[in-house]
Amino acid sequence: MKKLRLIGASCAVVFSLITLPSQAELIGVLPATPGGTDWQAAYDDVLDITWLTDAGLSGGNTWDNQLTWVSDLNAANHLGFNDWRLASISVAAGLPTGTTNSSVDVIDCNSATELDCRDNELGYMYHHNMGGSQPDDKTGNQTVDGVLLTDVQSIYWSGTDLSPNDQAWTFIYQGGGQTTLDESSGLHGWAVRAGDVSAVPVPAAVWLFGSGLLGLVGMA
Repeated sequence: MKKLRLIGASCAVVFSLITLPSQAELIGVLPATPGGTDWQAAYDDVLDITWLTDAGLSGGNTWDNQLTWVSDLNAANHLGFNDWRLASISVAAGLPTGTTNSSVDVIDCNSATELDCRDNELGYMYHHNMGGSQPDDKTGNQTVDGVLLTDVQSIYWSGTDLSPNDQAWTFIYQGGGQTTLDESSGLHGWAVRAGDVSAVPVPAAVWLFGSGLLGLVGMA
């Protein structure tokens, strides 16, 4: 009976570990120096995406050329991955690129709830990770949760365009606004990818944890 109670308690602990939400933060990953803190990427544990920490890497270019830049990152297996894309201003519109029909389809994080803002990756970075609100200037180097984001630009192309016009959605880090611009404009892009590049699969982690607990109660 005592062993059964211990197993039940252990299962409850494992279940709570799976279901409890984590505190929102950016987590540095892929250090340039082994064991260092010169992170080349940062994981957003709410949006479940990984950002490049060099926010100026793309240089300024047209929207189409920024899509090509991301494609070149993938061809080069940048940092060991080939599924980079431009950060989105409307995940609901589709990934890796998407199309909206009007501004109604795009969440404005300046007035939206935190939950609704999660659909707007560029807006979420500005408002919830960087803690910005209009008209805060979040350009240059920004340290978020101990992770250094370098060379943040004033305005970024998103991976979301506007139909049927030759325009794409942008987000402005020098003030916190968002708008559409002609796709021929020369702006930066900020690359992200889905998931955490250093994550341990939950089933494996739970199995190891559970095995250790069962060993403690003499059931392994």
